[in-house]
Amino acid sequence: MTVFCSRMNSWRRSARLATFVMVFTPAWVAGARAQTPPYALFQYSTITGSGNTITATQLPVVIASGTIYQNVTLLFDVDAEGNLTLAPGYPQVVKSPRPIMSNFLAGTYVGPPTILSGKAIITVSGPSVGPGGVTEFNLTAAAGADPCTFPSSGTWYVVGSDLANNPFASRLKTDGITSTLVSYGVGSSECNDDNLDWLQDSLLGFSQVGTTLTIYSYTHDGTDHNTAQDQITYTLQNP
Repeated sequence: MTVFCSRMNSWRRSARLATFVMVFTPAWVAGARAQTPPYALFQYSTITGSGNTITATQLPVVIASGTIYQNVTLLFDVDAEGNLTLAPGYPQVVKSPRPIMSNFLAGTYVGPPTILSGKAIITVSGPSVGPGGVTEFNLTAAAGADPCTFPSSGTWYVVGSDLANNPFASRLKTDGITSTLVSYGVGSSECNDDNLDWLQDSLLGFSQVGTTLTIYSYTHDGTDHNTAQDQITYTLQNP
């Protein structure tokens, strides 16, 4: 009897294992096949939400011939019980505009030797995709930089001649800034009390000529102006 029960238990375990394999193997195979083109990579898009709308910008879609980029908009209807359904006509999919590539160069930059004993050092990274698909660059104080390096952090956007595409377009309009000779963003210095032109969230302009990067501050003591209040020029050392 003991032997019979043991065999029965063994048979039941084998049957359960077989059922598990039959049920879950197709899902695993489907997941593996999903990585064979075509497929989308939502984790690499810029996803934003507002109200009932979700937008995925610069969504990479991998097809047999390469990768294309799409902007996807999803609008949801909500019924009385809170159930979500896609609104008629959605999703809406359009090709993403090609990012505007600029002459900004990534790398390590050093400020003038007369400023902070030559220890004004920043690292520029980019380009990357910013809000709405615009081209974004970032900077941070580099290793070994003086704590009062200005700016010690910053983000700016390249939008060509249409400032309306800049995420800070309304701020630029309010300030009366219309020049498209520089790209605009925000930044700050860690030593805010010592340098009122580089306070937190200062409006900044960026311009690159060759290996020199000039940064302008349009903010003084928290108030924006339509002309630069201060500027500093960095030179690329380690691209």
